[in-house]
Amino acid sequence: MSGNALHSGMFAGLLLASLLACASDGIHVREYVLTPLAASASSAPTGARVGELVVGPVVVPPYLRRSEIVARVGDNELHASDAHRWGEDLAQGLARVVAENLALLVPNRRVSAFPSRALGSDDDRVSIEVARFEQMPDGSVALEARWELVQGNDASPLAVRSASFSEQISGSDPAAIVEAMSRAAAQLSHEIARTLPADDGSVATD
Repeated sequence: MSGNALHSGMFAGLLLASLLACASDGIHVREYVLTPLAASASSAPTGARVGELVVGPVVVPPYLRRSEIVARVGDNELHASDAHRWGEDLAQGLARVVAENLALLVPNRRVSAFPSRALGSDDDRVSIEVARFEQMPDGSVALEARWELVQGNDASPLAVRSASFSEQISGSDPAAIVEAMSRAAAQLSHEIARTLPADDGSVATD
């Protein structure tokens, strides 16, 4: 290869890299997080705090394990936005919001998404497996999840439940999508709260 050809090839490579960098820099990235229920949604304490309630682990499908916000545009097609992204891992964000919601809904429990100690015999753990949590083609947000309630270190769950939730998106911008996802997470939190053992230790049936 001649010197001129080599020089031209290097120049073309540098130019391409520069154009790609400019294109990347031209994307204005906005980040979002799920939000919990307002404090007005809390219930009045029914007595002394009893045990700890741990939310987690929360597992989401592989296609949601990314920073970009994902929308479903068809039965077999997804769109991941380059400009609109999560400010935290979605599974951890859902665990955090559900824990914050449950702290309001069941104020007689100490609720945590990130426990600092091993579970005791009076403690409960809620693990959540998400099947779907994204914008749908019809302009709604869908959340499909299955959760298990385990007491202490017992191998057998006290309860296993699953449910589907839908929230209409009130706008076209990504903030409205995340707001609808937060409302769907609130619905899930209410359902989990109804699953928790009553003061006599009984668990609600389906």
